[in-house]
Amino acid sequence: MWALRRLCVFATLSAPCAAAFECSTDMRLGQVGKSRSKGIALDDNTLRWCASQIPEVWPNVGQRMSSIRLFKAWDARWEEGGREKSWDGLVEYVSKAGAKVFVGTPLTCDEKADDQSWAWTKELMKKLRPRNVMGLAIGNELELLQFKGLEFVPDGCLNDLWERGYVWRKFQQYVAEFDAMGFDAIPVTSVFSGLGLAGDSFYEVPGRARVGSLLANATRVYGRRFAFTWNFYPYFDSSMRLDAGSTSECQGALGAASCWGPGCIVPSQLRHARTKMRALTGHGDSLLWIGETGWSSPVSSSLNTELSRCPAWSSKSTFERFYKGFLDWDLDIGEGEKGPDHAFWFTVRDSTTFGADEHFGLIAGCDQPKCKIASAGFQPFKYKLYIPPGKYACGGRLIFDNWVVGGKTTCQNKCEMDPNCYFYGIWPHSHDNMYWCRLTRACNLLDRKQFVVSTYRKISLPYTTVAPTTTKAPTTTSTTAAPTTQASVAVPGAGASASAAGGAGVSPAAAAQQAPRVPTSPTDTFDCQAGWSHWEEWWSMKKKVWCCEYKRVACQKPAVTAEYSRLRVQAAELPGRRMPGAAAAIAALAGTAAIAAAAISWRSSRSQRNLLLEDDPMLSHEQLAGAEPPLLE
Repeated sequence: MWALRRLCVFATLSAPCAAAFECSTDMRLGQVGKSRSKGIALDDNTLRWCASQIPEVWPNVGQRMSSIRLFKAWDARWEEGGREKSWDGLVEYVSKAGAKVFVGTPLTCDEKADDQSWAWTKELMKKLRPRNVMGLAIGNELELLQFKGLEFVPDGCLNDLWERGYVWRKFQQYVAEFDAMGFDAIPVTSVFSGLGLAGDSFYEVPGRARVGSLLANATRVYGRRFAFTWNFYPYFDSSMRLDAGSTSECQGALGAASCWGPGCIVPSQLRHARTKMRALTGHGDSLLWIGETGWSSPVSSSLNTELSRCPAWSSKSTFERFYKGFLDWDLDIGEGEKGPDHAFWFTVRDSTTFGADEHFGLIAGCDQPKCKIASAGFQPFKYKLYIPPGKYACGGRLIFDNWVVGGKTTCQNKCEMDPNCYFYGIWPHSHDNMYWCRLTRACNLLDRKQFVVSTYRKISLPYTTVAPTTTKAPTTTSTTAAPTTQASVAVPGAGASASAAGGAGVSPAAAAQQAPRVPTSPTDTFDCQAGWSHWEEWWSMKKKVWCCEYKRVACQKPAVTAEYSRLRVQAAELPGRRMPGAAAAIAALAGTAAIAAAAISWRSSRSQRNLLLEDDPMLSHEQLAGAEPPLLE
């Protein structure tokens, strides 16, 4: 878990920032070559169910993404009530990441449905505005509709699309409306698969698809504004064969398909495309995009070639090799031809296409915190029972408090994905695999509940960064020393090192400050070395005062010695516990580092126990159980 955790470092305890999503992994794959010319396609599952979980950095890299491809704005089969929420998540991602969106709208056999999809697309583009729209795609792989069957392509549909001019008519209509909205400088396109390159020029078969005619019309009317966009998938290439004499081995096919050099499949297909594009337009530098490329692991149910019998073809190691090759690729296609202007990886998460389950995602699904590429058994956190089953739950400021499908696992995953979450509570099963889940940063407030709740605390685990399985581990160029064997995710109270808790986003000069070497013990209330490089901004007043008094750290500011005069702690009586009824006063003064009096009072409350402290997630279980707390916990 890397770069974007830094975004929340400066959040105050009273108003934690919104969590930026990135999947966790212990496998780093280097850097993204030509990163401004690469992006990731957004699958339907992510758009529909978890648009707030669009990764802002490339999985397994940590480098910021600059573009995404969106196949459609919404689908009529999806819940209308979720549309605005999904769009809000998408727009928030684009705003924070400064990303551009390659927007798509479908063309099908149903004009009414197409117009509704286009209306949604226009609504979304108004929210995105021209500066965040990279291009508009009208139709995707229309030449493949002939293979989809009557369920998706009724009789007469293909004739309507191609012979009666529906595709070209709607293309011109949508572009005209697009331009009227102020997007007239944005490229337009229609996306085709490798089949579109078949034939003497382009694929042109009456009654099936007329790719050549559409491209000729589009380049004639829109000129260089039109972008040639192709989807290339070596994974589905029907020319790939099992090794001679084998029923399950495919080393020869893997050597040709999973690489990215000039002699490999994708660069070869791009050179072929350039040749045909030049013949049509007379230009060798027409705008060329890769709309999709990727690999599936595990095997895709839509793979119908003999390679489906080769386990290595859809293995995790091949998936990793192809993805790393895409990341490393400098977009060179060889033989002096101009490479693609932009390329999109398919896709963020596994999804379903025309009823077939496919596994091209870099993340398995929504609410899955881990990247697909990670070592076996990788776990960045462990979860310890914090409050045993009972009618109390963590209260105070809530990060999430709603239904989840899947119970404890889903709730835990949500907590793992949010750097502000340190506690999660799970209620018993209610209905239809639905459970109530609550996430909080702290557990200093307790709510009494009608049902039995179990509360767990997130604890970071050290993990070793693993080199890619197929390539040599990249060397670091960081200006600060990297850990040689372990990296850890900082979680307050988990014994996080100063570098983990305070090093992210710190300048070399600030990081050079050395925290005083002071003894620590299990009974210490605060770790006075964690976050030392930014103690003035990050530490609570309680921690500053305690560390100044007991460790002679953070005494440089007069406010530390004067502001913290009283601390009151109110606690409700938990079942089976008796609380002192009177207040106990403790006073101490210490010269220039005078620590003012702290009063501890215990009071009863019917519904919850209130600890009037800043949100400090490190309140001990003994305190929750009713024992008198340390002075400044």
